[in-house]
Amino acid sequence: MKVGIFGGSFNPPHIAHSIVAETIRSQFNLDVVLWVPTYAPPHKSTIQLTPYKYRLGMVRAAVAEHSFFQVSDIEKTLDSPTYTIRMLGALRKRYPDAEFNLVLGGDSLAYFDTWTQPEEIAKEVKLLVYPRMNYPVTYTALALPDYLSGRVEFADAPVMSLSAEYIRKRIFEEKSVRYLILESVRDYINEHRLYKDKTRTENHFRLR
Repeated sequence: MKVGIFGGSFNPPHIAHSIVAETIRSQFNLDVVLWVPTYAPPHKSTIQLTPYKYRLGMVRAAVAEHSFFQVSDIEKTLDSPTYTIRMLGALRKRYPDAEFNLVLGGDSLAYFDTWTQPEEIAKEVKLLVYPRMNYPVTYTALALPDYLSGRVEFADAPVMSLSAEYIRKRIFEEKSVRYLILESVRDYINEHRLYKDKTRTENHFRLR
């Protein structure tokens, strides 16, 4: 089984996430795309992040009607911070026979060498890279370290500059987010009144 691992804060999950996940699923013939909301990422403050249970709930709402998308809560079982290498080790126990592929943006690939145990990650997964603003795949393909030789493939996906920060701000300002997020996600946000509290939202604006 070919599994694409799509991690992120998903704060909230938006239409660009869905487009990237579906584009990569189709291009690389993945059997499933496993969306993995981060629990305690090393590069972001959990105090500022929307609580995990809500981000997990939004992702579940986002993928509910897609037969090739699934959600994993694996990160909440890990020690903090939840480094990618730890997450992969835990997933391997759940899916011992899977062929893992890590989905990430060109910006993440450009700094992949700074991740915790990047060479070990590259042994465990193939990297499926989609373009990000200022980090097109042609740029990120340059000067890859030797340990990534044959371990990186590039997606023919559109470059989108949509950010979760922008969506949070629009929700807080009571502006329309129609077509920026799925209706199911919008309903979940409204039900739980997310991104509407002034104190928390001021911090949310600083997190993508």
